[in-house]
Amino acid sequence: MNSAPEHLVILRLAVCVLGGPEGERWWSCDFLSESGRDISAYNFPRHPEVASYRATVLAAKRLHDERIGKAGTVHLFRLPSGLEAQVQGVVAKMPHLIKAADLFDPPKAMAYLQTKAEMEIDAPEGPVQVGLLEDCATPTAIAEIARHYHAAFRTGTRVYPYFATKGR
Repeated sequence: MNSAPEHLVILRLAVCVLGGPEGERWWSCDFLSESGRDISAYNFPRHPEVASYRATVLAAKRLHDERIGKAGTVHLFRLPSGLEAQVQGVVAKMPHLIKAADLFDPPKAMAYLQTKAEMEIDAPEGPVQVGLLEDCATPTAIAEIARHYHAAFRTGTRVYPYFATKGR
C-alpha cells in the first residue's frame, strides 16, 4: 500500500468494523460481521468483502453527515469528488485489498488504527475539525484521522473528525 486512496480504503475498513455491531455500535449495519459477509458471499460471490464494505461505508457516511453536516466539510466517508473517485477506483481495481487487510476482527482493526495513528491523543467527543479540505489526503491528515478514531474507540466516545474549507 503506497497511495493515499489505498490508505483511505483500509482506514475506512478499520473504522467500519469498529463502529459496527461487533464494535461500538455507531450504526446497525452488520455486513462486515462473519454472518454479514456470508450473506454477501451468497449474493455477491465474486467479491463479497467489497459488497459488505460498500454497504457499511454508506451507513457510516450517513451517520457522519448527520453529526457533522455537509456544508463546507469533508470526512473519511465523504471525500472531495476527485479523491472519492480515486478511492472507489482502488476498490474496483483491487478488490483483494479489503480481504487481504484482514481487519474484520475488532482487535485487529484497533491494532491497525493504533499503528496508523502513531501516537495516542485524547480527542473531544463529537465533531472535531482536524484540518483544511485541501490537506485531507496527506499522510499527516490520514494519521490525524486515525488518531481521533483510535481515541474514540479506545475511550468509548463518538468522535467525528472532519476537514473544512477555510471559510468555515
